[in-house]
Amino acid sequence: MKKRIYIALASSAMLLASFTASAQEDISQIFKAGINDVGYLAQEYMKPAGAGFAAGLGANWYNTAATHSVLGFDLTFGTSVAFVPTSNQSFSLSGLTNLTPNAGVTTAPTFGGSGDGVLLKLVQPATIMGVPNPKAGQVITQFTTPGGISKYIPSANVQLCLGLPLGTDVTVRYTPDVTVKGMNAGLWGVGIKHNVKQWIPVVNLLPFDASVMVAYTKFKLNYAFESQLDYTALVNDPNTIKAPAQNLSAGQGFTMEADALMANFIVSKSLLFFTPYVGVGVTRTNFNLSFDGVYPLLGAPITTPGADFGKFTVDYYPNATTALPKVTYSEVMPGATVGFRLKLFFITALHAQYTFQKYPTASVGFGINFR
Repeated sequence: MKKRIYIALASSAMLLASFTASAQEDISQIFKAGINDVGYLAQEYMKPAGAGFAAGLGANWYNTAATHSVLGFDLTFGTSVAFVPTSNQSFSLSGLTNLTPNAGVTTAPTFGGSGDGVLLKLVQPATIMGVPNPKAGQVITQFTTPGGISKYIPSANVQLCLGLPLGTDVTVRYTPDVTVKGMNAGLWGVGIKHNVKQWIPVVNLLPFDASVMVAYTKFKLNYAFESQLDYTALVNDPNTIKAPAQNLSAGQGFTMEADALMANFIVSKSLLFFTPYVGVGVTRTNFNLSFDGVYPLLGAPITTPGADFGKFTVDYYPNATTALPKVTYSEVMPGATVGFRLKLFFITALHAQYTFQKYPTASVGFGINFR
């Protein structure tokens, strides 16, 4: 149970549950695309999942502008949901090099979209190096892109905040690396909030709190596939491939990394047990997903006359993390946050907030605090 709690907090496994549950099948499908198209498909499909997840990492760091007294502290459990904008719920198929969709089909759903995937085909060319191809027009391989999973991208966090001198708080997020069923994940983050109102004459006498906060979160996950993708799965008919001397598939999986840097100016007003607050600032996010291990990919057709003419070779990449394009995405999102904090039973509090930005994010949390 302890490991399950850790992995839920560290990797927000809700996000990856649907993807990793079908990862073996999806990877088998995507790698049929060949080296020219596999990177494009992976990048465009996973982009909103990564961007939304990173946006969640940058949210839910504060629930008031007030800072703690020296050695005052709170322990807060929170969850956030980022919403994938409509513009990122599908992607254009015009970027494909060799694969073709059915006539009239121009887009496919992303992870953050909805509906089924799109059928893509790779067909034999009319000629090979100027020589007529007797197999022209035959389907080499076909597959359906992964369907949409969810436009709601969740994340979770637990953090400890400690009051320091001079109206300063330091907040730490940390989950140690934990391995569960082939998945290893961990998370850490640190934030600093400072009371700036105290340094402004006259303003420091007014009945509200004002502070600035900067926070950074880093997340990493490694996932190993239970079985390896074999070259025979790349095509409809294994006879269209010239079998390699040996099957080198090994160590297949992926590494996912995400980070978020947030800076906000926060104002709040305490009204007995109720504290409304607003924040304005910017969040910079980064997301990377790379394939680990050795994968088979369709190579070039054989042009030498003979029994193997027109058959495809199989290429193996000893280090897929460098040979294959990574799924990378970064975003700088100005935003505004509105929320409230409700104190309960003197030492506990609930809070809820919403951040208006490119990937809007709704967050809630529960904390135990001694201010």
